[in-house]
Amino acid sequence: MKLTIDTPALADATQWALRAIPTHPPTPVLAGMRIEAHDGTLTLAGFDYYRSARAHEACDASEPGTVLVPGRVLADLVRTFPKTKPTDLSLDGTDLTLSCGTAHITLPTLPLEDYPSLPDLPAASGTITGGALAQAITRVAAAAGTDQTLPQLTGVEVALHPDQVVLSATDRYHFHVAHVPWTPSREATPSKKRKDKALTEGQVIVPADVLRDAARILADTDQATLTITDSQFAVSVPGRSATGGIINGDFPRYAALFPTELATVAQTSTEDLTTAIRHLTPLLGKSDPMILDITDGQIHISAGTSDNGRGRDQVDATLTEGSPLTIAFNPGLLLATLQQVDDPVIQMSFTTPTKPAVLHAPDDADTFRGLIMPIRLSS
Repeated sequence: MKLTIDTPALADATQWALRAIPTHPPTPVLAGMRIEAHDGTLTLAGFDYYRSARAHEACDASEPGTVLVPGRVLADLVRTFPKTKPTDLSLDGTDLTLSCGTAHITLPTLPLEDYPSLPDLPAASGTITGGALAQAITRVAAAAGTDQTLPQLTGVEVALHPDQVVLSATDRYHFHVAHVPWTPSREATPSKKRKDKALTEGQVIVPADVLRDAARILADTDQATLTITDSQFAVSVPGRSATGGIINGDFPRYAALFPTELATVAQTSTEDLTTAIRHLTPLLGKSDPMILDITDGQIHISAGTSDNGRGRDQVDATLTEGSPLTIAFNPGLLLATLQQVDDPVIQMSFTTPTKPAVLHAPDDADTFRGLIMPIRLSS
């Protein structure tokens, strides 16, 4: 192997591939980053059996080849190289030499024959707007659980429909749901009848951290390719791709949790309500409630105890439907949902003080909505 590549491009590619290299690899070979030069393209890859990350960059390769080097060391080195100078890579026996400006580094290679094969991808399930999918992932994954004894709740359900992809996640205390339009592929399989074939219908549970990583390459992309099989999730954009495994099990059915008949609907400033909640949160313990007294004209927020101190704040609000209501929430869950509403106005819908509340931007529940379980107040 012998090639020359733009240093910023190499640095960005190594950082992406590094995301699939474990910090504490179970075997030494999984600490490696696979580097392949072929037909003017340099491909860097990381893989831990659970997920993979691949980056492709143009290079001037005089000698093709494939090597495996310590990935974290490579990424840290390239990040320090001068950005205005190209980087030369050349294989000399069992060592990989990197040269950039006045810097010359020699890295030992790892046994390539012991490295696992990267997962192959079937034909795409369809195409989707990368930025819209990235935003939906960020919004929904915020509600995913962290309890490893409930693995299904540490993931995000990705449901494929003829005209949209629906993402949903929950930790049992709040639920986030987002809808993103997409275009299914005509060549993919409609359902799970064919093993490891790309699907265009049905649903799978994808680990939330896999989706969060995928969102990093989707955010600035107009069109991305989405692939879902009965065992794998993958996204790809020009120059970057990511894969991850699927969580087995059933995701909670949530449609019935979202109320269809509402007793109280209020609208207020998203920023003002968020600020008021943050003002009072330091007064609360982990399980203490924050009380919202919702009236036509204002929402009064109160929190605290005699031991830790008490506080109150208020924001202007409009009661668009129903009658005043008093309800209590965990402030952390309330903030987590408010932060995902991309609108200056938040609409809050209620049935009773003991049933879930629904939050979303006015007239935009089809894009994103969050459901929060209230805290029951003692008399």
